[in-house]
Amino acid sequence: MLSDMNTFRQFVILGSCICWMSLSSSCGIVHRLFSSGKAAGISPVLPATSSSASEKIQASSSSGALHALDVTTLYSTLQQHLLRFHTYAARLKVNFIRGNESQNLVVNLRMQSDSLIWMNATALLGIEVARALITPDSITLINRLKRTYYQKSFQEISAWLGVPVDFHILQNLLVGNPPFLSTAISDVEEDTVSVRFTMHADSLESRLWLTLPAFRWQQSELIIPHGILSLADTGLTQAVVQYFYADSTQAFPAGWQLQAGDQQHTTLQVEIQNVELNQPLSFPFVIPAHYTAQ
Repeated sequence: MLSDMNTFRQFVILGSCICWMSLSSSCGIVHRLFSSGKAAGISPVLPATSSSASEKIQASSSSGALHALDVTTLYSTLQQHLLRFHTYAARLKVNFIRGNESQNLVVNLRMQSDSLIWMNATALLGIEVARALITPDSITLINRLKRTYYQKSFQEISAWLGVPVDFHILQNLLVGNPPFLSTAISDVEEDTVSVRFTMHADSLESRLWLTLPAFRWQQSELIIPHGILSLADTGLTQAVVQYFYADSTQAFPAGWQLQAGDQQHTTLQVEIQNVELNQPLSFPFVIPAHYTAQ
């Protein structure tokens, strides 16, 4: 049976990998939980009421002229091909690989758009090992095995990590949307089957690939400048997310794989199953009185 620390760690890393990847994350750091904050120049993917289609786009291309798909149209089209929902429920099969270590978890995920993310993780024999509740203001994580809980504001965690990541970025990654959209688009390349482009936000750079004509997400690569991490001993230089689909007609990903360019060659594989949209959901979350805070 999995050890107490190893089992619990995988659930922690599920969150930390997702968040750290989206803004120069360090996927291998244990106990780095879901952080939040506002990164200047990054606009989280918001509900359909966003006025992004009318925003002024900062654009350039390697040839000095825009391709047939101009960046204003590109940005507007990206917004139209996002998964949007009021509530979202799914079962995630998670495989975490780091160095010679490999662990598997099943994570039940429930979300209320822009307000709540609820997860519980089970390991061998379906035993719950952890439960998390994430809001735009804070995160709370319960360790069932150690009978402890962890509760911090996003401001505290962001200050600790040194890299701001907001609630929307985590929400987007969990459902298979790109982590963030920026209005600073360059290096647009288009052919008959795909479009590739780069988005910029402060010192971050993200290269995205989409398949045509369906505009399905294929790959997102984040380039991480040296020295941006508050904890620089990981050697992380890039993080790549690849999206997978069940068939050629599926509009949204059936899973994704995160590969971190760190010293441990961290890989996080997530298979998304049993998706239900806009159904009534509950978010049970009670910290037992005898659990101790960490």
